[in-house]
Amino acid sequence: MTEETPAKRGDAAWKEQREAVAKRNADAHKRAIDDQKTRTATVAAAERDAAAREVKQLRDLNERIAKQQARASR
Repeated sequence: MTEETPAKRGDAAWKEQREAVAKRNADAHKRAIDDQKTRTATVAAAERDAAAREVKQLRDLNERIAKQQARASR
């Protein structure tokens, strides 16, 4: 025969429940912060990529303009 642990009652049950809720809240808060960091990193990477594309486009455009000006000045 196995002995079962008696269910907690009164203050002990209330404290256990309060601790469980606090732990769930802390875990949810940690997940939310981690998700926010991930989103922030993703947005930053996308912005860096867009800036790099813009720099490349401007560089290419400047090269084309320089070539056209060189042809026109001959």
